[in-house]
Amino acid sequence: MAPRLFITGASGYIGGQFISNVIAEHPEYQIVGLVRTTEQGEKLTSKYPSVHIAIGDLGSSEVLVEESKLADLVIQAADCDHLGAITSIIQGLSLGKRNGFFIQVSGAASVLDISNGVGQPSSKVWDDIVDLDDILSFDETHIHSASDKLVFSEGKKHGIRTAIVVPPNIYGKGQGIKEWSMGLPWLVELFKKRAKGFTLGEGKTLVSTIHVKDVANVLVYFAEQALGADGGKVEWGEKGYYYAEAGEKSCLDIVAAIAREMAEKGMIKTVELDELTSEEANQLHPWATFMYGSNMRIRASRLRGLGWTPKQPGVFETVFEMLE
Repeated sequence: MAPRLFITGASGYIGGQFISNVIAEHPEYQIVGLVRTTEQGEKLTSKYPSVHIAIGDLGSSEVLVEESKLADLVIQAADCDHLGAITSIIQGLSLGKRNGFFIQVSGAASVLDISNGVGQPSSKVWDDIVDLDDILSFDETHIHSASDKLVFSEGKKHGIRTAIVVPPNIYGKGQGIKEWSMGLPWLVELFKKRAKGFTLGEGKTLVSTIHVKDVANVLVYFAEQALGADGGKVEWGEKGYYYAEAGEKSCLDIVAAIAREMAEKGMIKTVELDELTSEEANQLHPWATFMYGSNMRIRASRLRGLGWTPKQPGVFETVFEMLE
């Protein structure tokens, strides 16, 4: 019998790319995608006719429980901080007959760092081997900590094998219904709005990055391991926490590359950059300091130890895609 996968966020950026990758590599898998509306479902099935649709959202407990009950594997690729969804999914898996697996897509915002000031670099790089115990002990002042801990505690309580995949800033054009992430495309729009690029402070913060297709490839790898013998090479359970990154760049270099490409296309008039304060940038977008003025430095030692390497072009090589 074909493995059955249930994925939330099926019409989203990461979820859509995962569906594209997994269908290409494993057409034998039965994929069920959660979408909010019939219209989204029709868009998804027109692109991927083999996908089955479940209508609901992360608050649709009955839908989540029932679909998870039927699944061999659930991937939560929607809002990772929705605690009710985590509880419902793991409850559903525990009611099934297949001893299923649960993969949560979280985010590296838990290690955001402006301790040296906005726009200034930090020296700390969080490594998922060296620093794993500290990472798993983060209190709830760290973004995503509450949901990450709930995944592991609920999994242990119900005997469900769980893992968390943690990407940083994601870039690149996706192949699903939603083609773009928030961060860099929003920056392009802000540059257009003010007709000039900017940094927060000196723009020297350092951020880890990864292409959306590489994130999806990680999830496909985890799915393969889950559906293989005894959970494969992945460590499931309370220490099943994996960073996914493809190197790091300075915000200044990223911003300068975007401004240069936009100026060449006549979208802005200069490659020069303004230095904005947090207050000034946050007037342009309330998340500006969070997205463009903070360090986010991680190292995916565990994935690399399993033989995984990123395959996609770097962030500089893909800037032009956002401007087409």
